[in-house]
Amino acid sequence: MVFLQPEVDRLSFEILRPAWLFLLLLVPIVWWVHVRSIAPLRGRRRLATVIIRSVLVVLLVFALSEPRWVRLSDREEVILLVDESRSVDGKAVEAAEKFAREADFAGADVVWMGFAGGGRIFRGIDELKKADPGDVRPSETRFDTALSLAAANFRPGRVKSVVVFSDGVATGGDDKLGSLLKEKAIRMHAVPVAPPDRPEVLVREVNAPASVRTNEPMQITATVQTNRPGSADVDLFRNGVRIATRKVDLKSGPNDVRFEDRADREKLLHYEVGVRSAQDSIAENNQLGAAVISEGAAKVLLVTDRPESARYLEWALRQEGIELSVRPGQGMPSQMSDIQNYDTLVIDNVPASDLSRQQMDLLHSYVRDFGGGLLMLGGDQAYGLGGYYRTPVEDVLPVSCDFQREEEAPSLALALVIDRSGSMQGEKIEMAKAAAKASAELLGPKDYVSVIAFDSECYPVVPLQSAGNSSVATQIASIESAGGTNMAPAMEEALRQLSGSSAKLKHVILLTDGMSEEGPFYELTNQMSQGGITVSTVAVGEGADTELLSQIAQWGGGRYYETNDPSAVPQIFTKETMTASKSAIQEFPFLAKPVRAVDFLEGVPWNDTPFLLGYVRTKPKPTSETWLVTERGDPLLTTWRYGLGTTAAFTSDARNRWAVEWLRWNGFGKFWAQLLRRLSRPESLGLSEVAIKEKDGTVHVTVDALDPVEGFPSGLTGSIRLADPDGKARELPLEKTLPGRWETTFAAPLKGIYSAQMLLARDGQPVDSRFFTYSRGYSKEFLFDPPDREFLSGLASETGGMIDPDPKTVFTRKDRKASLEEELWPLLALLALVGFVLDVAIRRWPER
Repeated sequence: MVFLQPEVDRLSFEILRPAWLFLLLLVPIVWWVHVRSIAPLRGRRRLATVIIRSVLVVLLVFALSEPRWVRLSDREEVILLVDESRSVDGKAVEAAEKFAREADFAGADVVWMGFAGGGRIFRGIDELKKADPGDVRPSETRFDTALSLAAANFRPGRVKSVVVFSDGVATGGDDKLGSLLKEKAIRMHAVPVAPPDRPEVLVREVNAPASVRTNEPMQITATVQTNRPGSADVDLFRNGVRIATRKVDLKSGPNDVRFEDRADREKLLHYEVGVRSAQDSIAENNQLGAAVISEGAAKVLLVTDRPESARYLEWALRQEGIELSVRPGQGMPSQMSDIQNYDTLVIDNVPASDLSRQQMDLLHSYVRDFGGGLLMLGGDQAYGLGGYYRTPVEDVLPVSCDFQREEEAPSLALALVIDRSGSMQGEKIEMAKAAAKASAELLGPKDYVSVIAFDSECYPVVPLQSAGNSSVATQIASIESAGGTNMAPAMEEALRQLSGSSAKLKHVILLTDGMSEEGPFYELTNQMSQGGITVSTVAVGEGADTELLSQIAQWGGGRYYETNDPSAVPQIFTKETMTASKSAIQEFPFLAKPVRAVDFLEGVPWNDTPFLLGYVRTKPKPTSETWLVTERGDPLLTTWRYGLGTTAAFTSDARNRWAVEWLRWNGFGKFWAQLLRRLSRPESLGLSEVAIKEKDGTVHVTVDALDPVEGFPSGLTGSIRLADPDGKARELPLEKTLPGRWETTFAAPLKGIYSAQMLLARDGQPVDSRFFTYSRGYSKEFLFDPPDREFLSGLASETGGMIDPDPKTVFTRKDRKASLEEELWPLLALLALVGFVLDVAIRRWPER
């Protein structure tokens, strides 16, 4: 421990644990015991032994009390802390080099350190000048990290000084830096460094209203700043599309540029203003954004496999005042800022293999965390037929994508032929095994399953047996990757096993990621086809023989799949399994039967409901509510609450296949409009207001709630579900700070839109919710403001330092002393050891 003491205390002695000295009172007892225990010794040897043992006790007692010498020194150590961040771009290195050249360090030791988001030590200025600033995250300036690193690198017994060369622009960190430095007895001097004097144009600020109503005019104001007068093009983007451009003449300093727009189709509007100028040096600060929420009519997004088939539903909903946006399956939102434009999402016959894992996770979070509504319609690629079994989408649905197969359903014999070659190692083989297990789980007790692995040879891992056998999963788990790729023997084995099966339906799923050795593939597939065996193929990765696999699927009357994402394999296998079973789809005319009355089905003319022509079999989850059933009692319309959102499963369709008669029904539009309004994300009840403030990458959220009847509401708890620009979600508790007020903070290090759903609840029941956003722009590093002399001066004066110190005199003042503590217990312990050896020698030395 090093500390400062008055100059008069040149040398002092300290005992840190004086309580141990009470053990010295035992010395007389020790003397008495030792006298009795060394009776064989006589004369001087006896006396010497007693004295040595008593000294040993004294030495050990003093060692336990931790004595130490404290010596004072005025020798100084100076750390030159040089800002390497983008806001100064090498100017701090120049200032530090000039300072060091002129400085009289008066015998002080000098250490060089560079810092930005992190810090590092250098042997000298030449090494610092050659270093790559990218190693210390130059888009940040963290004084807390830099000063903590400096404090940890001072040598003991030195007077500590730090000279900071920086513009003082901090992008985050501790506000109590002065206290940290004072506690460590560090004096800080500061040399303010201005950013480089070069042409620069930037968008400093974008202001837009937090929320507007549909078609309400609004103004977006951008502050464009430049240090050189000149012309520039200023662009306005809305949700990534440029909608306006202004050519403006900029004067030095801030310039306001105004745009006008109206909220139209989007629920969440992300405006970005960009500037383009010939006299600009840095691109990172040329664009800045703001988010606006449109509080208009409910908006619905329909994602479908056939956009042209959506025209019937689109027209019917428009008559009911609901705006429907239509996208193909590939247009499923992949960003939270996109999906938040809609109150409800409808998935119409889009297979799970068309969606990435990120998109499915996003949809899951949209419902659970942000209160979005979801409706899945039926079709030959919906529910289990679409491969949604065991996916995040199935989690949010009120029905399970598997089902109990009917007794009269034809039995299925399924052979899974899986490549286990060396190229399949890692995620590929693990996903293939997971897919095989999932397929086996979907089969009923009357069905049969076989799993055949292959590399250069064929390995019947699971010989054809009942799918109800509990050992199937264990046998599948034993598959390991190794060897080459030869599909023919495995296909021949699948043909042999399935040919001997009595099952009514027979199907092969073949998966590989490579190029097989040559073989009689056409002949084998043709034999399968003649024997009533269908074949589907799955190509995984870019190395697969896509042409051959596509031909095998065509020859075998099956389907061909191609994917570069191994995590999609389980969805493909489960989709194939349910398709091959031919019992998930029920195609026959039936009438929809209401189970009981409910508000969102009122006014629909159920008495003259026409026939539906088919549906997909599913199984309601235990806590769901079924409102419509088929004449067989299977669920047709089921809903439930999942997290903050509500989801529904309609197992028939809304197009001209199964619902072709419904399209002419006068209740068609009313039914769908009332159902979608039931699922739609609820608007705020108006009890709360949300205020947002940001400082150095930390966002402070304040929620104020006031009930018009009871005033400040009581018994409420609050939370915020937050989604980062990269889609990762987290939950933040709201802390009650005043009656009717809750607050929280969160870090916002990423550029983009942060989407948040605030929830106030009483006894677990929602009382009020509100959706809000925060748009994070570029780092303060790229503002290129003048040095923050106030910050640097305050920090320096708090530690007794100076701003703009004179390098020739600042280190010549010897007004501080540092103390160096020298611990004495090692010396005392060594002396005790020597005494012990001497005592043993005296007692063992033979007498003359």
